[in-house]
Amino acid sequence: MELTLTTPALIFSTISLLLLAYTSRFLALATLIRSLHNQTSQEINNIHSIVPQIDNLKLRIKIIKNMQLIGIISLFFCVFSMFLIFLQQIMLAEFTFAGSLILLMISLSLSAIEIHISVKALNIELSQCVGDQCKLIK
Repeated sequence: MELTLTTPALIFSTISLLLLAYTSRFLALATLIRSLHNQTSQEINNIHSIVPQIDNLKLRIKIIKNMQLIGIISLFFCVFSMFLIFLQQIMLAEFTFAGSLILLMISLSLSAIEIHISVKALNIELSQCVGDQCKLIK
């Protein structure tokens, strides 16, 4: 396989969109955390039903932080491989690009784990629903 400047360039749009999606998840979590904070401030008696959600959110924030960091490092490796191609250091560029792809796969794997945890969070919310009405169960 011949590695040219266009090969790593193809991954640019993918990584950019991926980081945008990760940021969107992070902002959605921030909104949910603020909402839970307001809810706990108003309903101190029901704190036991909110604690599992808060624990879940802490874990998701840690995973999203790692997803973003690994995605950024992947992008850096991709750009660096293009620079190495420009310098005609093809062998090193190939290893760097391979590293970029591996980091991207790790980031995507973390994303899948975060989605799984997100579903657990929704199940916590749904466990507080009775019939057609959702309410906090004491």
